[in-house]
Amino acid sequence: MSERRSAKPLAPKPATSPVGLQRFRPNPAAPEPLYHQIFAMLREHILEKRFAPGGPFPSEGEIERSLAVSRITARRALDELAARGLIVLGQGRRSSVAPYRPRTRLRAGVEGMIENNRQMGDQTTVQLLERADVPASAEIAQQLRLRRGELVQRSVRVRSIAGVPFSYAITHLPLRIARLIRSERMSTQPLIDLLEGAGIAIGRAEQTISARAATLEVGRALHVEPGTALLESERLVFDKTDRPVEAIVVLYRPDVYRYAVDLRRTGAAPDRVWAAGSVRSATAGAATPRAGRSRRPTPPDRSGAR
Repeated sequence: MSERRSAKPLAPKPATSPVGLQRFRPNPAAPEPLYHQIFAMLREHILEKRFAPGGPFPSEGEIERSLAVSRITARRALDELAARGLIVLGQGRRSSVAPYRPRTRLRAGVEGMIENNRQMGDQTTVQLLERADVPASAEIAQQLRLRRGELVQRSVRVRSIAGVPFSYAITHLPLRIARLIRSERMSTQPLIDLLEGAGIAIGRAEQTISARAATLEVGRALHVEPGTALLESERLVFDKTDRPVEAIVVLYRPDVYRYAVDLRRTGAAPDRVWAAGSVRSATAGAATPRAGRSRRPTPPDRSGAR
């Protein structure tokens, strides 16, 4: 007689956590809320490309089971990631990693920033967040040579490239200048073009470059965390008669935008010094234009390559 063996049912495989959740445990005793701990961990994993751009992302249920947190906590973490453009929420809360992260950067020479901003206008979009007449602060009044409290036009614009916001601009114009500009064009044309189109001959500009931490409002507009270090450009523009016509502060995301200057050694020894050379305007990772040429920035590479 042949021996008959009964087949044993296979034991179910233990559930495995999605990549990135296996070794992380949120700390309920930490001062940060649980959802923010999860958000911060997942954000770093996305930026480090542990999740493939355009690929699937852990769902609410997977985060809930793997990290032993509530569904509300998991949903809040995903909502924070989506609000910053890191993931795309799908139906049933199934998410995917945003197909593009800004791995390439717009570059602009310091001296030629106004001209480079004009060139960028062809490759970027602008959203006008607000525009209103407000009393000039002491600082703005001094810059624009007005009386303190005199009305000026304040506008806030966000510029994006390939759908990614990278600059937050706060502009103050004397009313005599603002009345020459149609508000609907502020979302379609660079402001420098609008000024010159209104018959204002731009003569020069004073510019300082520094850094500033993102406020809650700016962070929401640029899809970054409050407190993130931003590149700050403060510029005062004058017409040909040396009257100030525009005071503008622009905050840039340094992961998308940067300034670049070519430096050359000039003079004869022992008095040789570094001097600014040609202005460059290009996308990081692309060929740098040679001296004497200008080049419009191209949209960032969506492949994720640097």
